Amino acid sequence: MKHPKRAKILFLFIDLAAIFGLTACGHNAIQYSDGIGVNAGFDPEHLTANFTLRYGKILSVASRDMFELEMTGDATGTGEAAQSSAQTSSGIKIKIGRQINGAARDLIEAGATAEQIHAMLNGNQE
Repeated sequence: MKHPKRAKILFLFIDLAAIFGLTACGHNAIQYSDGIGVNAGFDPEHLTANFTLRYGKILSVASRDMFELEMTGDATGTGEAAQSSAQTSSGIKIKIGRQINGAARDLIEAGATAEQIHAMLNGNQE
């Protein structure tokens, strides 16, 4: 290899990206974009390729329980075609409540009392 030091640095960044990607919390994934976006993909159900060019506000959410999301927005435009101006405003409100793990769900299904579940969630296992 011509530049072994560069290769080591590249592999270090790849390793760090993999570590952060594989150990990240995946409870709530929220993606918001504003502007021009391009998507290309393949639909295996219909065996078709797709390509989408879109402009605007795009919100994608994958959430768990105890999650509320509200998105507001409006757009106003004035003027003639040669001198038109447009303004947009938007807002996102996100409220995430306590999200339980599989162990707490198992306790509930097993008939644990509220005190036992509270102790387990706070690390006071008896």
